[in-house]
Amino acid sequence: MTDVVKRNGQREPFREEKLRMSIEGAVKDAGFDISQKRDVIEHASQDATQMARGMDQIEVKQIRDTVLRDLEQDDQQVAQAWRNFERTHGMKY
Repeated sequence: MTDVVKRNGQREPFREEKLRMSIEGAVKDAGFDISQKRDVIEHASQDATQMARGMDQIEVKQIRDTVLRDLEQDDQQVAQAWRNFERTHGMKY
């Protein structure tokens, strides 16, 4: 099982569902219904999950960078919503 190393150094098990929910939140914040952007959600979550698979640990920044790269390729509005969430919540990478 892969551990995610958070910004504060804490660890927690990697959970694809938690990641997927974060991406779905960005989709909603961008003004879309989840069903409209299913392919965007799948692409970003699968890439990050595949990257984490087989690793003992992964930095949350690595997951974030992979997701954001995919969102920027697939849908600029969703990528912007993701970045807005980070800014609003004081997340700095």
